[in-house]
Amino acid sequence: MKFRKLLLCMLAGIFLAGFANIYTYAAEEDQNVTVNTDTTDKTADTQNDAANTNIVTVPDSTTEDLQKPADAAGTANADTAKEETAAADNTTVKEQETKTADTTKKAPVKTKAKKAKAAKTAKAKVTKKATVKAAAKYSKADLRLLSALIYCEAGGEAYNGKLAVGIVVMNRVRVSAFPDSVKSVIYQRYQFGPATNGSLNRALAEYDNGKFNSQNEKACVRAAKEALSGARNITIGGKTKKFGSYLYFSGRLRGYTYRLGHHQFK
Repeated sequence: MKFRKLLLCMLAGIFLAGFANIYTYAAEEDQNVTVNTDTTDKTADTQNDAANTNIVTVPDSTTEDLQKPADAAGTANADTAKEETAAADNTTVKEQETKTADTTKKAPVKTKAKKAKAAKTAKAKVTKKATVKAAAKYSKADLRLLSALIYCEAGGEAYNGKLAVGIVVMNRVRVSAFPDSVKSVIYQRYQFGPATNGSLNRALAEYDNGKFNSQNEKACVRAAKEALSGARNITIGGKTKKFGSYLYFSGRLRGYTYRLGHHQFK
């Protein structure tokens, strides 16, 4: 009897222990399922997060990549617009310059004529003033005296011979080795024969009496005026001969360097 009770108790204990083990195993299974479920959920969440991250990241990069060309295109369009505006401005400026140039070309025809006329008038005034100044360089007394001397020294010479004598006299006036006036040069001692032999006085008397009017005498007056006005060259056969350095002339002159008519010069 006791053995049965003991056996029953043992069976009951084994049953209870087995039930406890089954319950424990079931609980553990539930826990494992729960843990696995949580892990699966976490893994799923992680994957979802990754997917979401990929989904968010990809569009962002794509959007940036798409925005850059758009921005570049916009910048290019803006630059093109600026270039077109600049080209239009340049075209406008060129058109204005062209119009201005055309206006300048068309309009100042009269202005050029006026300027030319004004320049011509100014030149005429300057020439007139120069003539007046040139005329004021010598006096009537100098013209009278030089005309008479040329007539006495070169009355039988061509006009170039007459002018050459007048230039020699004026060269002496300009050089410091001789007197500085026409009268002093002509009346310098031992220089001009007509000043001492009386022929100069006779020519001066005709000049003073108004009888100094033959073609030959008038040519002497013209040569005297030209020499007194500063002429230093003569023209022979269409060629110019410089005469500004000659200080002496005579029919017979030692060491002469140039001969004109009946006179030798040096």
